[in-house]
Amino acid sequence: MAERIAIPIHDPAGNVVAYAGRWPGEPPEGTPKYKLPQGFRKSLELFNLDRASKERTNTPLVIVEGFFDCMKLHQHGCRKVVALMGSTLSPAQEELIRKHTNRHSQVVLALDEDEAGQAGRDDIVCRLSRFCFVSVHQFEKPGMQPDQLSAGEVAESFL
Repeated sequence: MAERIAIPIHDPAGNVVAYAGRWPGEPPEGTPKYKLPQGFRKSLELFNLDRASKERTNTPLVIVEGFFDCMKLHQHGCRKVVALMGSTLSPAQEELIRKHTNRHSQVVLALDEDEAGQAGRDDIVCRLSRFCFVSVHQFEKPGMQPDQLSAGEVAESFL
């Protein structure tokens, strides 16, 4: 993780299972923006689930794509937020959400307003709506992401 910002990833029990390394700013050509440890499978975890699962059950679970989307919403008071670490939901992540919700639970899907986010959104809504209430937060502008929201917009949309 040399020269990168290290982001700890915890399992649902709160144990650190990996660090994601984010290159600060735009990485040099040929250098990936994110680096994960060899052997770590992000599809088996949900970023911030250890904290989000401790929040009140009557508040919606917000699902975003990235680490910084999750951190920004949390910083603005939306504490029950998790990140997929991508734009798709794996079967293991679906099971984690199922374990931490029930048929009365509300889930808000707030993926990036780009091609990948839109494609992932349809699949995720179909899968999660089988066992909880799912709503979709769509952004007004193409390319918009949750980490671009102001504190007021977060409160209006998710709290």
